[in-house]
Amino acid sequence: APEEPTHTHVFLHPSLRIMRTACFSVLSASALLLHRDDVPSWACPNTAAAKAASQDWLVSGDAAEDLADGKAIEAAVATERQGVLADAKAWAAGAVKDVAEAQKHLAQAASFQKKAAADKSDADLKKVGDEVAQAEQEQEEAAALAKKASAVTKAEKAEAAQELADAKKLEEAAAAEKAGVVAMDIPALLQAEKATETQDTFVAFYAPWCGHCQTFVLQQNGGLNQLATALSSAKNLRVAKFDVDAEEIPSEHGYAVQYIPTSYMICPGGKKTKYSGNMDQASLVSFVKANACKASVP
Repeated sequence: APEEPTHTHVFLHPSLRIMRTACFSVLSASALLLHRDDVPSWACPNTAAAKAASQDWLVSGDAAEDLADGKAIEAAVATERQGVLADAKAWAAGAVKDVAEAQKHLAQAASFQKKAAADKSDADLKKVGDEVAQAEQEQEEAAALAKKASAVTKAEKAEAAQELADAKKLEEAAAAEKAGVVAMDIPALLQAEKATETQDTFVAFYAPWCGHCQTFVLQQNGGLNQLATALSSAKNLRVAKFDVDAEEIPSEHGYAVQYIPTSYMICPGGKKTKYSGNMDQASLVSFVKANACKASVP
């Protein structure tokens, strides 16, 4: 039988840390933590335990990095698929060869058996029995090898499909990150509070590891990007995001972020209002209109 190929999987970029679980998958030990009464159903607790429990580190929140990572996955999958197909062909060829050899041995054994029966030779009958047993074993091994090759190919195809889905998710996130939602750091956040500013800011605090944040903040058709699109004609208003993994939350300036996403409406002069409603677009737009200071929202 041919030796099983030792194809090595292509290692993806280490920073991706891809885990093939749903965005909202968490460790069972943290289930109570993630569903506390003070955390809305559409949010993750902003705690170290919740971060450790999260198993989705796919989206980084940086458009250039996410796009590059998505392309890297696609390239890796293409390279890996070539190796998998070559392995499968080698296994299949070996299996076909073994089946043919086993059939040949069976034919020979049948011939020996017929001759031994005519000669009534115990030695020949034993030899025939050994030949038949060996041929049957070879045929079983060949069939098992062919079955294994088919199963490996099927599993590799499923894995490649998942990796391509991950790549698409990264590229969609990259598009969303470029689409009109401004990324803010601490200096930009504090600048938005200054009385000299001429526009209001709606900012969502998020973390890439939180599945709810990925849905609302990072997906191309996520709620924050939809809000930015819905308010694109508003004057003196920007929609922004703040990565709490990349920057410390400036809690000393009045930002309380016990769960994520947490959103605030910030007015020049320092007035800030925390959003606590539902995450549908109508509620979000109504909140922006009700708490606007400089913005003119149609």
